[in-house]
Amino acid sequence: MSGPHTRLMQPAPQLAPYAQTLTLPASGVSIHYFEAGPRNAPATVLIHGLQDEADTWRHVFGALAQVHRVVALDLPGFGRSDKARRRYSVPFYARVVIGLMDSLKIGYATLIGSSLGAMIGETIALTYPARVSRLVLVGGTIHIVEPPSGAPRNLIQLVRLWANDRRYFEALRQSQQAAYDSLRPYYADLDGLPQADRDFLFRRVNERVWDEAQRKASLSVQTSLLLFLAFQARRLVRRIPTSPIPTTVIWGTEDRVLPIGNGVARAALQRAARFARIEGAGHLPHQERPEAFLQVVRQ
Repeated sequence: MSGPHTRLMQPAPQLAPYAQTLTLPASGVSIHYFEAGPRNAPATVLIHGLQDEADTWRHVFGALAQVHRVVALDLPGFGRSDKARRRYSVPFYARVVIGLMDSLKIGYATLIGSSLGAMIGETIALTYPARVSRLVLVGGTIHIVEPPSGAPRNLIQLVRLWANDRRYFEALRQSQQAAYDSLRPYYADLDGLPQADRDFLFRRVNERVWDEAQRKASLSVQTSLLLFLAFQARRLVRRIPTSPIPTTVIWGTEDRVLPIGNGVARAALQRAARFARIEGAGHLPHQERPEAFLQVVRQ
């Protein structure tokens, strides 16, 4: 698959100086990541969501790195990390994050995850609690009480997703503006973002829609997610009420991707959790309202 946006994604300018790669010894998977901050400071690992990459943290990475050792990775299948044909799932990604922490000699860390990344961070916290000092869930949780309207909920809907996905991406490849407009559900006000941000997102989403390997990885994630939430996640949810890990659940008040009721319900399930709304933000509050996001995290 070739087109006008098939070259390797370039990092957001704020993150470019911190770009690194390494290969995980256990799996041989090559990981692209950004790392900054004092090496002896408490570690924070940032985990992005579906069809995204580490650049989603561009507005908060530098501020967090002033007092933390911050690592933001591209999950395999996305961004600039390996995109081999394989089954991508939340448990696989949890092992990747732990493997990256091992390679970087990070014993335990604060995990901050967005959407799918929140599910991955939460799975790590409930499966490897000794590796997590604090958990921040941003617009995502494995405790789903109000499913997103467009997500497949059964095998028939999943088959329809597979049948229609290629046609959907081929349509987006015909129009750069249509590809950009596909971002609108993720933001409370896409047009209200600074011009530099809109220019970056215009380039980035058009790079994504031409990335055939990433499209297939996304389908793999969505397929495995249906089974994960139906079985493994239900067992993990039972551990949430007794989890001692301090947890902050952050949701944009204008989130149109995953209803805010999921965040309220998740925070209420755990004594060590608190819930924070970010006014005027959609599914990615760390992009739309970075200062408000940082204020909540710093608390």
